[in-house]
Amino acid sequence: MNAFKRHLGEQFAELSPLIQQAHIGTIRLEGDVFVRHGNPVARLLCRILNMPRQGESVKLVVDGYHESNSMRWNRCFDGHEMQSNFQEYGEFLIERLGPLKLWLKLSVDDNGSLHYLLKRVSLWGISIHRWLAPGLVASESDQSGGYHFYVKITLPLVGKLIEYGGLISLRPDPDGAD
Repeated sequence: MNAFKRHLGEQFAELSPLIQQAHIGTIRLEGDVFVRHGNPVARLLCRILNMPRQGESVKLVVDGYHESNSMRWNRCFDGHEMQSNFQEYGEFLIERLGPLKLWLKLSVDDNGSLHYLLKRVSLWGISIHRWLAPGLVASESDQSGGYHFYVKITLPLVGKLIEYGGLISLRPDPDGAD
């Protein structure tokens, strides 16, 4: 059983079959998505933080690797790469993006969609107070047989930093290993 399935426990079975497939073995997600930055301050921060460029039709390829103790997603937005590593830690699934750690809890709604809830943030191992921490809205769902996802990151005093999402195709590992 992989780290993602262990974290969700019995809720994993409540996910739509497509979203389950997206979190088993080796997968590839690909398609065109939108990427939008916020106000001028947010756009400057996106540039400094090396976030993907904005556009309404940005080519995205995500290679996902789900292993027993970890999960790795390599995202490539029109040649711009971002890598996340996920590991279980107690009741949390921790996403590591360079020096940033996002302490997440996952939930499944009545439609079989997945929601990521941000509970804590640390930078270089130092916890960021809630009032300074980024906000996160993130979900995955099955829309007419396609993998739909949405991510929005906000910052105090800045508002929307970046949002991206879209309806893309899933190509699961033919071996179906988990």
